[in-house]
Amino acid sequence: MYWKDIESDKGSWVGLEIRCGEREPGFRKPALRLESGVDGWLRLVQDSVGSDEPLVRWWARQEKGYDGVHLLRSDAAMASPVPASALDSATVQRHADLEPGQRMASWSRVFARALADGPASFLHSGDWVLLGAHVVTDDWRFETGPLRGMEPYRYRWVENLREALREDPLIYLDWWRPRREVLNLRALTEADEGRIAWWRKKSREGALPPVLLWYLSCLEAYVIVDGHARLRAALLEERAPDLLVAHSVYQQAHERDPEAQQRVLGTVARHAEDLALGLPGRRPIATDSLNDLLISAFDNRPLLFACTYGWATRRSEAQWMDEIGARLLALGRGDSVQDFRR
Repeated sequence: MYWKDIESDKGSWVGLEIRCGEREPGFRKPALRLESGVDGWLRLVQDSVGSDEPLVRWWARQEKGYDGVHLLRSDAAMASPVPASALDSATVQRHADLEPGQRMASWSRVFARALADGPASFLHSGDWVLLGAHVVTDDWRFETGPLRGMEPYRYRWVENLREALREDPLIYLDWWRPRREVLNLRALTEADEGRIAWWRKKSREGALPPVLLWYLSCLEAYVIVDGHARLRAALLEERAPDLLVAHSVYQQAHERDPEAQQRVLGTVARHAEDLALGLPGRRPIATDSLNDLLISAFDNRPLLFACTYGWATRRSEAQWMDEIGARLLALGRGDSVQDFRR
């Protein structure tokens, strides 16, 4: 794995660019991964030690008209992609002592290392970005830093984090009302109570590590892959946590229009001449505005697009429905099996 910092045009830290090598076995088929089948079927599965069959974290099926997605969580006990040892008290305290501007950059490295070394990682070979997100409104709307070349409307904001810790394992995502949903991979248990108490203390101290999200383009939603207890602690303390948001991305080269570039240069040159002549109404262009104008015209860095990759499976319709039916029967919700039929 290789990584480097991503900075905005003004030099502020935005995130971490990660490249996972194709020759590294751990990244070829990650332990936590998406499986896709024909006719809109999806499963998020995780390898289990000592078993050839992975455990299912959730099942999902896209509606025929792509109006939305029906999703069923398993709540099976599974290892976190980020081992608890990566967030021990010494590491938490070390980051609490850092300047706020350095803290997220340092945490991004901790999480990247943990995902590289952990046995339940979702990182696969290819390019990734790990973006820092901070709360920007009282209703807990989060925003990442400006990342040029990545479509901002779809990937820059995170909303509805307050509703993420659902107890109901049945979820419907309505694509006609996109809300950038955040989904939990598990329900909280009694075993979380002690951790929540400790994380509440760290939240009050301003030392809470970020919650790790993974953007899944097949759902148009985020999932919490580490930090369920930390999010609960933040909610109880009414102190919004920071977020680290992982996107699998691909790069696409693009060419700039030379004629458009020359028009921009001509406009800037004429403005400079007007200033030199002292023409009325002419004022110097602010340096930041001039830089933004020139960067937007001449920046030829590749564009980044978020795209979630899955592993194809030949599971039959009957196999999918048997698994979902068994889970729903255990919940006493057998009638809901119709939601997953087309």
